[in-house]
Amino acid sequence: MNFVKNTQEELKKLNIKNDEQYTIQYLNRDYFNGDENIEKTLAKAIVDEKNEISFLVQDDYGMDKFIKDAKVIL
Repeated sequence: MNFVKNTQEELKKLNIKNDEQYTIQYLNRDYFNGDENIEKTLAKAIVDEKNEISFLVQDDYGMDKFIKDAKVIL
């Protein structure tokens, strides 16, 4: 599995805005069996007080998951 995430610098150059939605890819690990796969989904951007960017997605079980390692798909 070859997943390459965007760095924080790359995300900042993309002008990611807080609370906006973006299509991202991220490495998802299943809670129960530990399987990993690359997911592509719509996610809400979260920009914290340190200007670090992460994303909020809802997983297959309906739980919110914060994703720090993601690649934005334009």
